[in-house]
Amino acid sequence: MHTSRYANTLQCKHCGKTHGPTEWPLHGDQVAFYIQDEPGRYQVVVHCPHCNQDWYVVWDDNPGPVRKLDY
Repeated sequence: MHTSRYANTLQCKHCGKTHGPTEWPLHGDQVAFYIQDEPGRYQVVVHCPHCNQDWYVVWDDNPGPVRKLDY
């Protein structure tokens, strides 16, 4: 488990409400990322508990192995 400075402040692509994913790449904060509807090469799927839809946090460069977050 590890922590992230940004993961728990993400906003849903569909409804705009703030919540975070349960997993995050080890170097996810150090590599530029963006939010989108479609999966990418390096990604984390996020399920929104507010609108019940999935969206993706995507990195163009490898952010390292995905680990469970410890909030």
